[in-house]
Amino acid sequence: MEDLVSVIVPVYNSEKYLKDCVESIVNQTYRNLEIILVDDGSTDTSGTICDIYAKNDSRVHVIHKENGGNGDARNAGLKIATGQWITMSDNDDIFHKRQIEVLLSAATDKNADIAVGWYRPFDIHEVPQDEEIEDNFLNKVETLSDKHLYNDAFIQKRSMILTVPWSKICKREMYHNVWYPAKSRHDDTWTTWKLYEHAKKVVFIPTILHYWRDDPNSFGRRKFDTTHFDGMDAYRTQIEYFRKQGRQRYVEITFASYIEMFFWCYNRMKESEMDVTILRPYWQYMKKNIGYVKLTKSLGLKQWLRYRYLAWYRIPQLILH
Repeated sequence: MEDLVSVIVPVYNSEKYLKDCVESIVNQTYRNLEIILVDDGSTDTSGTICDIYAKNDSRVHVIHKENGGNGDARNAGLKIATGQWITMSDNDDIFHKRQIEVLLSAATDKNADIAVGWYRPFDIHEVPQDEEIEDNFLNKVETLSDKHLYNDAFIQKRSMILTVPWSKICKREMYHNVWYPAKSRHDDTWTTWKLYEHAKKVVFIPTILHYWRDDPNSFGRRKFDTTHFDGMDAYRTQIEYFRKQGRQRYVEITFASYIEMFFWCYNRMKESEMDVTILRPYWQYMKKNIGYVKLTKSLGLKQWLRYRYLAWYRIPQLILH
């Protein structure tokens, strides 16, 4: 008997795009699905759209709840999911019609706990068309290893897809004691790395399986507020964890992400004419713990010096004057 795959979709005020998303899921080539639509207190017709799909397709289940944030909605779906595998989507994205089939085939063929597929962003006015998937796609599946961990180009290109909750499939047990923070605007940064910690094997499929709607009105593009600092808090938690584990390469990668998030916040604050001195505690953490980033073969002298220059000279010039 085919494994059951639970598909969890947090839904909030997405009436404009929700049908496209759900249609792409109910029409998957892999049919043994449990589709959980979590209406997170929508104030438009999104909840009604969810109910119509549940009425017409017995695989669709709907949760109506008070608004608690994206992470809270994901948790509500996880609590009732019964599938051997879990996959997720944002409520305005679109699945390739073979997404679940390909992800599950790759995971089972390679005996992996997590399979991650590639994605393509698309404009809000575009209707993406499924790319053809070659019959030999399993021959191109990569098992993630230290070779990838020490490949900066691989990490930089794929850092987003490895972090987001969508375009991947996970064995249910990967979510054991793993929950999304309810109100965080960076709930995946807090969570996805914990799934990898539980996994014995992760594979990557360099095939476009997910279409991500590049919406200029999404939360990351709207007027900036300090709730985005939460992303730096999430990276700081990872840095401390990996440092205690003695996994220096992970510390290097996460510290780089922390600095990148710091400058993203700084630039958005300058655009919004906000007081950048409130970033001071995040700079102080960086400066105090710059010793976590050691001079190693994988980091190199140039990057080692650059981090110290940023922490001791450049950043204080930007935020303290």
